[in-house]
Amino acid sequence: MVGHLYPPAKAALLTHPLMKNLPPDKLRLFFIHSAYKFMGDIAIFETETVNEVAMKISNGHTPIAFPDDIRHDALTIIIDEAYHAYVARDFMRQIEQRTGVKPLPMGTETDLSRSMAFGKQRLPESLHGLWEIIAVCLGENTLTKDLLNLTAEKTFNEVLHLVMEDHVRDEGRHAVLFMNVLKLVWSEMDESARLAIGQVLPGFIREYLDPKALAGYERVVLEQLGLPAEHIERILSETYVEPALEDFRARYPLSGYLVYVLMQCDVLAHAPTREALRRFKLLPQ
Repeated sequence: MVGHLYPPAKAALLTHPLMKNLPPDKLRLFFIHSAYKFMGDIAIFETETVNEVAMKISNGHTPIAFPDDIRHDALTIIIDEAYHAYVARDFMRQIEQRTGVKPLPMGTETDLSRSMAFGKQRLPESLHGLWEIIAVCLGENTLTKDLLNLTAEKTFNEVLHLVMEDHVRDEGRHAVLFMNVLKLVWSEMDESARLAIGQVLPGFIREYLDPKALAGYERVVLEQLGLPAEHIERILSETYVEPALEDFRARYPLSGYLVYVLMQCDVLAHAPTREALRRFKLLPQ
């Protein structure tokens, strides 16, 4: 396979000095395991989180009634996402067949499922249904923006590039639908629900973009590469430093895009929610 199997722009560990001089064979192995995690998470994200919510919308099992056109469009989401999961898993199989490298255990938790659970722990059960919809709306829009940014990079494998371009074409349509869903849900919620969920949104954004779950997987990858334990500790601790509130936007630019989505969907027209994001330094000064 020609080209990297994982976008170098997403590989934060490679910016660390101790990773700069990895031998080519170890760098290749690092990219292979990073690709497995990337594609494995996409498959889980699409089928277990996005499609679960899309199915509830399409079948009318939601706290808010959606119009028929949105319920119908939700079925296209389910079809698309199942296909994306199939392509991701097929790509993983092809990597193993071509390289002989087996995937490491990855678990089933994704950034979205973890941050969705973060919100549920802080909200009454009566709001969990609404919260799931809102979290998926934000997660799908973030994925679209992330994939769009990555398709501009030309240093990775051509097949992976084609897979991502095909994916982002569908996700652009999904992003529009989920923005419409978010706008409708927020407009239909009562004030008590807006107050409760609005206070959770800043923590959700930080939890969603926090790479600590990836760090756990990458520790195992670095061990597979045979790096000394003290080097692994330095690489992880110095790469994934918890940013101060005022530095979060600069460290994780996707937070700015999530704020943009909230603004476009009238969520930030709600003064208490807007103030909650301001307290977390998530709004531009």
